[in-house]
Parts: sequence; structure tokens; C-alpha cells
Amino acid sequence: MPLLEVDNVTRRYPGHLAVDQVSFSVEQGQLFALLGPSGCGKTTTLRLIAGFEQPDSGHIRLHGEAITHLPPYERRVNTVFQNYALFPHLTARANVEFGLRHERVRHVGNGPARDAAARVDAVLDLVQMTGKAASRPAQLSGGEKQRIALARSLVLEPDVLLLDEPLSALDPNLRKQVRGELKALQRRTGVTFLMVTHDQEEALSMADCIGVMNAGRLEQTGPPRGLYHRPRTRFVAGFLGAVNWIDGSGVRPEAVHVERDGTQGRDATILAVTFLGNCVHVEAELAGGARMVAEIQNPRSEFRPGDEVRLWWRGEDEMRPEA
Repeated sequence: MPLLEVDNVTRRYPGHLAVDQVSFSVEQGQLFALLGPSGCGKTTTLRLIAGFEQPDSGHIRLHGEAITHLPPYERRVNTVFQNYALFPHLTARANVEFGLRHERVRHVGNGPARDAAARVDAVLDLVQMTGKAASRPAQLSGGEKQRIALARSLVLEPDVLLLDEPLSALDPNLRKQVRGELKALQRRTGVTFLMVTHDQEEALSMADCIGVMNAGRLEQTGPPRGLYHRPRTRFVAGFLGAVNWIDGSGVRPEAVHVERDGTQGRDATILAVTFLGNCVHVEAELAGGARMVAEIQNPRSEFRPGDEVRLWWRGEDEMRPEA
């Protein structure tokens, strides 16, 4: 039985259908990503699971039991908000402790206070923030604030941790670092994460399973590699990465081979070459006018605009979405 089930859920606003009959399930211990552009309904779906909004129809179940009717504080889920929502006047430790003040902490050892303190100590250590426990949010970096926000939710021992664009407030270099830390943290704790993001690289690199949303509907779910290489729709193919659409089928730029004296494939003329450090992007025009982009790792020769080349790719690298 899945840990979390979203069953045919719909949410309407005046003049707008935000979530349209969305269904998916999340397994225990998974990191599940809801991926899609702004306005596609992914954050609304997260808020429905959290209990901040109610669906117009459909059901949400946790451990097989309906939670659709429960208020947020009675659901075994917690949310890490995009802006972290830390209390500026409290220390990092006090921010983590805050949720426990409103929860019935089990009586263990020398009493609830001792148990709460032990849980806070453990989770601060888990997110590697013990040394910053006395700092206030204004004294913390963006990555440190995110760790405290995670700790504040994890200390409540939720069945599912909901993360709304958890890395969007970080600069690109820090985002890559924290991405790895967040994934490692999820593996160590074993807590099920459901993450909302518009960043396909973030979803592909972190998630065990991805649900791609578009205009309120869930277009496809599955493991990252399956969605990337075998998308069901043209939207999914294009949102997960660049695609060359040729003769009704698609091929990723990294699957296109460029040869100066090749005999297979199709004649082309190079239009532009862009060096990106770890690869080279080559834009070329096929005989007949169609354009293609190739991404070359470690090219054997240097290409220049105007060069006549041959482009080819394997048949198994072609994608043929249904719509």
C-alpha cells in the first residue's frame, strides 16, 4: 500500500481550474517531485495535501486512511515553505523547538522537556547546525536558514515532509551543493519527501519519482530516466530538456553525433558553435532547412560555422510521444 495517495483531486478558483483530476501515489521512503512551470497547479496540490486548502472533489489518503477532512495540525505531514518562514526574533534552536511547544511530546526518561530537548539536539546535529543553534536568522546564510527550516519540520517526526520550491531562494552554486545535502538528508532519515519544483535538473538529480504537471493536469509520472528517455507527451519531452523534433520524432542533443567526413546520417551545415566548458553546443541546419542542436562531449575535432558535416543518431534514441 502506498504511503500517500492523491485520488482524482480537483481544485477550482473563480474562472480558473487550478488542479484537474490529479491522481498519484508516493511510496514510503521516496523522494517524489512534482515538476512543472509556474501556474501549473503543483503548489496548489501541495497545499491540498498539507490541508491549507480543501479540494472540490477527490480524496487524499495517508496510510490508506482518508485525511481530506482533517485540519493541517491533525495530519502527519509538515511543510517547509519557500521563504523558510523562520521567526526573526528567535534563535535557530528556538525556531526548531517552536513546533514542539504545540505538540504533545511523549513522556520519556526524565519528562517531556528532556525528550523535547533531546529531539532538538538530534535534529540540529542531523542537519549539521549544532554550532549555529544560538544564532538568529539574520546571522545565517541562505543554506543555513534552509537547514533550520528543515530541522523545524523534521523534529515533529512527520510521515511526509512537503517542500515548496526548497532551493529557489539560493544562488546557483549553493543550490547545487544543498541539492546533494538535501538528498543525503532524506536518505539518512528515511522520511518521505514530496517536493515541488519548476527546475527540471533539480527534479532529475534528486527524485526517485517525478510527476510532471501542465495546466492543472498530471501529464506523466515515473522514474527520472524513464521520463527523460521515454516521455509520453511532447510537453513532458520538452520540459525535461532540449529536444530536436525531426520528421515526427524527437532526439536529445546529447544523442546527436557530428562527423566531418561521415557516411551515415544527414548532410548539414554548422551555423553556430558554443563552448560551455564541459561540452560544446553545435547548431546546424539540415539540407531542407530544419535545424538541430548537438551537445558534444570531448569533441575530437574543432568545428566552425560554415563547416559541412553529417549528423546521425541511433534509432533507439528517438522519442515518439503520443501527443
